[in-house]
Amino acid sequence: MLSKGNVKTHIVDWLKGLKNPTTLDSYAKPTLLRPPPLIILPQEHNPNIIKAHIPDLTRSYQALPNGLKDVLENNRTWANTKSLREIKFFENLNDKGQEPKLFWIGCSDSRVVPETITQLGFGQIFVHRNIANQFNANDFNCMSELEFAVHNIKVEHIIVCGHTKCVGVMSACNDHLRPNLKAWLSDIRRVKDKHPELFPDHVTEANMSQSEKDKLHRKLVEINVSNQVSKIASHEVVQEAWRDKKRKLAIHGWIFNMKNGYLEDIGITIGR
Repeated sequence: MLSKGNVKTHIVDWLKGLKNPTTLDSYAKPTLLRPPPLIILPQEHNPNIIKAHIPDLTRSYQALPNGLKDVLENNRTWANTKSLREIKFFENLNDKGQEPKLFWIGCSDSRVVPETITQLGFGQIFVHRNIANQFNANDFNCMSELEFAVHNIKVEHIIVCGHTKCVGVMSACNDHLRPNLKAWLSDIRRVKDKHPELFPDHVTEANMSQSEKDKLHRKLVEINVSNQVSKIASHEVVQEAWRDKKRKLAIHGWIFNMKNGYLEDIGITIGR
């Protein structure tokens, strides 16, 4: 038995007897790169605030610029929060395959994130994005995703989603575009031949109100979406799926309206 008087002395002697007490100290008190962020948990959790210790999982972490460090730390905070709210979330994510019913072909614009604007979760939406939501049969990336979505995952809906204020659509007929971008947007450029009214000259455009310009742009976005829906519907990958009379597969044209955040069905659906 130790008396109250010699407890402190005993502990000090015990620590001195360790072969490498500094290892214990460093283990017990991990050095953080910065003060740990706070995770605010739902009200049903107690305590309501937990400090998340973010481990340095990459050797090059110290060399990363602050912006990239923030990305990693945001990820750790999100993962920790998710694990606390749903204990088996990552276990299920790892063990279960994906079975989305929806294949989304949208624009790369960073303001139009399909998982966010649809509020669909992990495994619920299969996504392909590119500038101005184009479908190009010569693009192996897009074609491989279409084949995988239709024949492997067996999605039931393909949604081509454009959006208002699409810079890709607005700049398609700019003759000063770089070669690759100019070629990529050639499908939109060809619209000018059929719908010259959507491409006013500089003098006419200068006298137009912003509302009038927005209407022209909206119409061009709708035509672009409609063209992509038609191309997908006529492609052999989709035609093969439709030859199965029991197969449910439809292609839809939508637009994301940035003014109010609404997804709008523009009334273009092909399939069953």
